[in-house]
Amino acid sequence: MRLDDVLPEWHFRERHTIEIDAYADTVFRAIEELTWREVPVFRRLMALRFVGRDATADPRILSSMTKDGFTVLDRSDNELVIGFLSTRTGRRVPIAGELPADAMRAFDEPGHLKIVFNFLRRGSTVTTETRVWATDERSRRVFRAYWAVIRPPSGLIRRVWLRAIRERAENEPVFL
Repeated sequence: MRLDDVLPEWHFRERHTIEIDAYADTVFRAIEELTWREVPVFRRLMALRFVGRDATADPRILSSMTKDGFTVLDRSDNELVIGFLSTRTGRRVPIAGELPADAMRAFDEPGHLKIVFNFLRRGSTVTTETRVWATDERSRRVFRAYWAVIRPPSGLIRRVWLRAIRERAENEPVFL
């Protein structure tokens, strides 16, 4: 199930792309194994977001995110989809069900946000896209104000994250 299947419509969206000269499995290994140390600006910004908690306790970024409420919604040879449900006040809501992508897609309780992002590889192009769907108009208005503030640093994080993935993937030793 791709990002387009999990959250085909959105109220807020951001997309960033980079070229990476590496095999798909190498790229996705880099995505999954990338550490906070390799993306210091990300670590500093996340520390601001999680004041009082150590959001970087696990050295691997994706692993620490899944421990903090993010859920892997889908994984294929060329795409990784991750997301979480949130109340409009920012409290994470567990995604219930055996098939989290289906649960995410079906969720429609007012007062919530569906926040989903992916990494997609097509050829040498790697894209990360973030989509947000508000389940009601009040949540959309509240998030719009937050998005106006968070979007610039979020974009910076995504661009730096993609460059770190490229650095790791393109410099991984190749054994023949």
